[in-house]
Amino acid sequence: MNDSTHKQFPQLVGDVAEVLSAPAGASGSIWKLEPHTRGLDCNVIAIPAGEEIGQHEGPDLDVVIVVLDGSGVLETEEETINLENGSMVWLPKLSVRRFVAGENGLRYFSVHTRKRGLQIGRPPAHD
Repeated sequence: MNDSTHKQFPQLVGDVAEVLSAPAGASGSIWKLEPHTRGLDCNVIAIPAGEEIGQHEGPDLDVVIVVLDGSGVLETEEETINLENGSMVWLPKLSVRRFVAGENGLRYFSVHTRKRGLQIGRPPAHD
């Protein structure tokens, strides 16, 4: 059997300038990685000026963000981290976080291993 049908190759998936040209009031995920057979989840999140992503516990996986545009703060359980264009931040799994956008909004690139979908399987055996 020929494995070339399952092999994936590098590909251009987006343009940062194009993503950042979204309207200033855009909110939420304004770009995401589309190939369905991928091992990563990536997206660009936009938070309009003065708005926030409220305090929450992150997923059970590590996340890295890179600020692409604007500024704001990341509030954690221990400190407040200033975010500005070019800031790179590691968010450990299950860490508590709150993002607050500054006066020009905040847009950041987020990447983490792909979350597993719901699995259909057998229930655990009972003794």
